[in-house]
Amino acid sequence: MSHFSKQVERHVRKYKKIMPTVAKQSAQEVVAKAQLHNKKGGRMRIDTGFLRASIVAGIGSMPTGQTKGEPDKNYVYTGHGLAATLIRWNPATESLFVGWTANYARAREATDGFMRGASEEWSGIVERVVKKARVGF
Repeated sequence: MSHFSKQVERHVRKYKKIMPTVAKQSAQEVVAKAQLHNKKGGRMRIDTGFLRASIVAGIGSMPTGQTKGEPDKNYVYTGHGLAATLIRWNPATESLFVGWTANYARAREATDGFMRGASEEWSGIVERVVKKARVGF
């Protein structure tokens, strides 16, 4: 095997090693962008917090969850379910599904575009994450 081929092979191995981290971190950043309150530069309106707290992630299929919140209750998004799903997710062989189960999520998305706006930044987010991941190379 030529010297050049060995170099290429070594780089391919390194990139394959960081790909899962890049995919997981990028997905997490897109979700964080989508969940950002419109008063803090994002597109998501937050009243009781139910929409934001209704986010779910699943591997292989879209998960389900609570569709209606209690009117007088304030909800807090913790991110624990998303983090647990991202840890288990294998980007090389599995599809990741992320969505909001609140019954009014589609209407809010159609009006405000919180997910659309975040997903439009996917390329830039991935590029930034790759640059961070490559620091150790």
